[in-house]
Amino acid sequence: MCLLGLTLADPAGAATITEFPASDAGNVVLPERIIAGPDGNLWWTQPAKPSGIGRMVPNGELLAQIPDGQVPLDLVKAPSGWVSWVSRGGFGSRRPDGTTFLNYDESFFPSAIAITPTGELRFGGKHNKDAKSICTPKLANSDHVEVPVGTCVGAETGGRPMAMAASAGNLLWASLSESDQIWITKSAPLQSVMTVDLPVGSNPQGIAIGPEGNAWVAMWGADAIDRIAPTGARTRFVLPPGSHPYDLTLGPDGAFWIAAAGSGRIARMTTGGLVTNEYPVPSGETGQSGITVGPEGNIWFTDTEMGLIGRLVPDPLTTISPSPGPAPGSPGGSGGGTADKVAPRFSSAPAFSPTSFRVPPGTTLKFSLSEAATVTVTVSRKVSGRRSGRKCVAPGKAKPGASRCPRLVPKGQLHVAGQMGRNSVRFSGKLNGKSLPPGSYQSSLTARDSAGNSSIAAKANFTIVN
Repeated sequence: MCLLGLTLADPAGAATITEFPASDAGNVVLPERIIAGPDGNLWWTQPAKPSGIGRMVPNGELLAQIPDGQVPLDLVKAPSGWVSWVSRGGFGSRRPDGTTFLNYDESFFPSAIAITPTGELRFGGKHNKDAKSICTPKLANSDHVEVPVGTCVGAETGGRPMAMAASAGNLLWASLSESDQIWITKSAPLQSVMTVDLPVGSNPQGIAIGPEGNAWVAMWGADAIDRIAPTGARTRFVLPPGSHPYDLTLGPDGAFWIAAAGSGRIARMTTGGLVTNEYPVPSGETGQSGITVGPEGNIWFTDTEMGLIGRLVPDPLTTISPSPGPAPGSPGGSGGGTADKVAPRFSSAPAFSPTSFRVPPGTTLKFSLSEAATVTVTVSRKVSGRRSGRKCVAPGKAKPGASRCPRLVPKGQLHVAGQMGRNSVRFSGKLNGKSLPPGSYQSSLTARDSAGNSSIAAKANFTIVN
């Protein structure tokens, strides 16, 4: 196994990120896996009540949810226009005419699903309480689920597959988070699996297939991306501490886009293992999980903790060319390029003075910039949450007795015309004409220059007192 550090290169270009609520009418949902649907819209799984399949038009307009009370976990789109998903209690499918089929199986608990390059469905899960498996439907060449489980391969112990992907060459890949393993098998017909054992605590999650035919896997617990060849040869690219990558997708620019759930950023990485950008989300929230290329070619992602759907539109003037990927099984590689623009940066850490204040009189926000830029200040209130797995959710969304954890709830934004050098901006403690209530707050600042280049986010805290 080869271990490589990821070098942060000059920015590849700016990007505009917009975040939309994943629900209306005050419902709190926790969107996870997301795909570009067959109708030109975005589709995602919503495990939290009301559970089902959420949908959104690329302009942010919500469409009617497809109900499934069995808690959907993962979904795929077939070339024929069918969409199929797996849930904790069974399977669901929706054909192009809008008809939905829900199938439940008391002996099999599916958790991940994939579509092969030839349009056949495969899924993973557990038989009863022990056996972890990769399976076909009874009709092995089906591109949707209307029939129960058919042929399966796997092992007798361990956790369920968390994510699956299929690649050319009749290969099927699965990540097993609980046992720190990657499985590789033939997709048709299913054969015995080859197990790639990972370092303890890797916690593998989402899988994307690279242009060279290797599998690239998000290692949530290791803050890394692993490239795994069909032979099982593995190269680890280390991300910044606390990144906690949950999923990744191969973008239309030939680079990988990574949902860094721990840092609240969307990272861009070449197929040579070079990080060219880390884009902070406007809300300043963490918890990004699923990520995909949308119908219009932009990058879309989910924020499970805050119930948001994000759209990232890369700058069309980006000049970095994706590096060619190494051949399957090769030990390393490098790539990337240089950008024609340098992003602005905060040359001193932003701070509020005083950090504790009443409304009125308010406070002063102080920061320094490397160049003139528009600064967006996203203000979030710090509130108490409860731990649900690796996520911090609202108290009502966690099991009774779950441990406490901090959450950030977005309250609004300020837009400031910043000049090069020192800046002092008066903040009244009001957003959208309303006074913020007493409590602790975190602000996330992002600077964007006239060329559209965005800085790495900077944080500053303040407290409003009675």
